[in-house]
Amino acid sequence: MLKYGMELNEILASAEDLEALVIGRNALSGTAGYIEKYWPGCSVLIVADTNTWNAAGKRLYSLLKEDGAACEDPLIFDVPPYLHADYDNVLKVIKKAEESENPVLAAVGSGTINDLVKRASFETGRPYLCVGTAASMDGYCSSGAALSKNGRKQTMECPSPKVVIADTEILKSAPAKANAAGYGDLASKLTAGADWIIADFVGVDPIEEKVWNIIQPKLKGWLESPEAFASGDEEKLSGVFEGLNLSGLAMQILGRSRPAADSSRAASGAEHMFSHIWEMSGHLGADGNPVSHGFQVSLGIMCVTAMYELLFSMEAREIDIDFSVESYPDWETRAAEIEGNMKMLPSWEEYLGICRMKYVDRGRLRERLTAVKNGWDGLRIRIREQLPSYDEMKAMLNAAGCPVRPSDIDMDRTVAIAAYAKTQCMRNRYTVFDLAYDLGVFSKYIDEIDRSSRYLR
Repeated sequence: MLKYGMELNEILASAEDLEALVIGRNALSGTAGYIEKYWPGCSVLIVADTNTWNAAGKRLYSLLKEDGAACEDPLIFDVPPYLHADYDNVLKVIKKAEESENPVLAAVGSGTINDLVKRASFETGRPYLCVGTAASMDGYCSSGAALSKNGRKQTMECPSPKVVIADTEILKSAPAKANAAGYGDLASKLTAGADWIIADFVGVDPIEEKVWNIIQPKLKGWLESPEAFASGDEEKLSGVFEGLNLSGLAMQILGRSRPAADSSRAASGAEHMFSHIWEMSGHLGADGNPVSHGFQVSLGIMCVTAMYELLFSMEAREIDIDFSVESYPDWETRAAEIEGNMKMLPSWEEYLGICRMKYVDRGRLRERLTAVKNGWDGLRIRIREQLPSYDEMKAMLNAAGCPVRPSDIDMDRTVAIAAYAKTQCMRNRYTVFDLAYDLGVFSKYIDEIDRSSRYLR
């Protein structure tokens, strides 16, 4: 069912860890064969939560037993309460793995379960595979796990699984919100791609063509027909699951080919930074639980697309380089600004170092903006080819069941808009926000979004 993908064997050959990506009806029935192929003699330790155990874990356990595979007693996290991607839960998986005999870990679930098992696999040196239960996020194949430790959300080192299996019957039975979250996560590659175009254009972070071609040429095909996706169409679910996993593979390959690079550049941009800010700030949905990553990212897409629309409505003649350079702060002023933006977040001082790496002097800024003004018309064409308009993006996400306004995730609009200034300080990664900041119009456009009767409403 890899309808939209490029040659999968070629991609897998370039990946660091993943050997097999299996998507299709009854795919779960072949799991024992992959255990025997890659880990002969190992027992299988299934890790799931109550929901994913009922959705797929119980059936997987039965199928493995029928096929003669050795199985440990599964580790099943009780939900509710909400299962957090917290390092303390990683320790529980590690303890169970160490009590087992020669186990291969089998993560049955999506984001949280996968991240817990991924890190536990790394720390114990045990192999693992993943059975996806929803097309809900792009982290199945990524090299790293997003975990909270000591109150701070961070991406911790660990490899991806060797095998990822998705049975489309299971994907269809997933909660609609879970799959919608994955659609939002995949749609974020549109804004992430636009950010990479900008970073490449200003000479900060060149596009790696091989990595770009894994995701971007097929992205709009994966995302087309959001109504069909929302209704549980098997082919559309397969396409989105494929796209999410190839995004993770693209991050693997970028990290391997450019070890000094931020590998997440391949699949995330400023929209993901909104999610990080809201999560670290402790935002909860109407049910009192954290809002899913994909839903936070979906709202982040709308925030970023609004900025793109305003910034690229400018004509080249409107770019006033002298004004931009004169209004650009010295480092001491900039550091005070960063403190004002970030001091309410854990370990906020780290963002001073991050922003210091992005900071350029006024001479370098003038050179950069001269190149931007000279190439503005061509850059604007590329961005408009990459990104749907704000209204088109809103309609697409809404049709897929994703949030498109702050109230959709029980967030006050002023809280959403306050995150703009923070996101620009989050990573040493050049995005549309950095371009707007360099041009001296970032705050101006945030104010326009705030006053608008259209954006984020």
